[in-house]
Amino acid sequence: REEVGTVVWTNMKILNIEVEPKAFGAGVALTTFIVTQTMLTAATKQEGGLPYKTTSAVLLQEAIKLAFALGYWVYFDYKKHYDGLSNFNVKDFLLYSIPGLIYACQNSLVYTAIAILGPPTFQVFSNFKIVTTAVLYRLILPNRGLTVIQWLAVLLLFTSMVVVKLGVFSNTEQAGAWASKSELIFGAGLLVINSTMSAFSGVFNEWLIKKIDPEAPLQFKNMQLYFFGVVLNLIGNMLQSAPGTLANDSFFSGFSPVVWLIIFNNAALGISVAYIMKHANNVIKCFTSAVAVYIATYLSSQFFNEVIDTAFMCGVVVLTVALYLYMGDHNKVIKAAEDAAAKVNFDRKKEIDLEDLSEKTKEKPVAK
Repeated sequence: REEVGTVVWTNMKILNIEVEPKAFGAGVALTTFIVTQTMLTAATKQEGGLPYKTTSAVLLQEAIKLAFALGYWVYFDYKKHYDGLSNFNVKDFLLYSIPGLIYACQNSLVYTAIAILGPPTFQVFSNFKIVTTAVLYRLILPNRGLTVIQWLAVLLLFTSMVVVKLGVFSNTEQAGAWASKSELIFGAGLLVINSTMSAFSGVFNEWLIKKIDPEAPLQFKNMQLYFFGVVLNLIGNMLQSAPGTLANDSFFSGFSPVVWLIIFNNAALGISVAYIMKHANNVIKCFTSAVAVYIATYLSSQFFNEVIDTAFMCGVVVLTVALYLYMGDHNKVIKAAEDAAAKVNFDRKKEIDLEDLSEKTKEKPVAK
């Protein structure tokens, strides 16, 4: 239960799983934007690649996010309560360049991977990021570690990816008319790199949001991140064209209404991710992304003649089990038991240390 002004937010239950309303709303929005991203990007693919510069698209979506964060902060936060300015310093500001640089690289890779793999295969392979996220989440935010059941859910998710991958590589035609086997290997490799980058940048950004001046408004922190996103993508756009796009020299060459829809959708996707980090965490974000597999697969079968085979469906079933195991209320009981056991061990160690100290004091000869 959370009170905000006159609005009272009460946790709700979905399939007997307790869900915080803001986190649920952000999760639904994120799922919608991810599905839209994959479908629209796939729809713009032409023979030879994408007909527009993805670096231009990424730069524009970062500029839109920066404008949104600035406008929101000025209208809702600036001089109305703690707005974050009083504790602003250059050192913390420069820390946002780390996830900003990684986001700039991975956002360009996403366009290429979708064009090569197609929506369903892209969605499944991209869920590898939950493995890297869980590991980095434990390293960077150790006090927010996962329970044994949640680690099992992570392993199940990885298993689902293996199942689907075996089905894809056993028959190229069943992967859809998107890529050859060599292209699938290349696209999957891109997603492994992208997933690792995504995990690190996401967990690091969550650390910035929750640990560095945690009372500062979310959009004040987003402004700093998006500023570096704009600067770094501007540099990247001037240096070279992104791989996987058709040869273009003009910044807006190849842009169409659909491309603009992609840009605005991806900007909204990035903003919803920030809310997920604020009200939930990066592992929840990964599982939310996994739900998009269902929708992307169905829509691709309707619009792009993607074949949904047995291996793919088995993988989706395992995803469902993993999602329940990770999100279920049983984790609260397990977490409480683990914390209680850790406290008992800590207290026992403290007692042993005190006993050892007492024995040493007794044995020490008294100075005459």
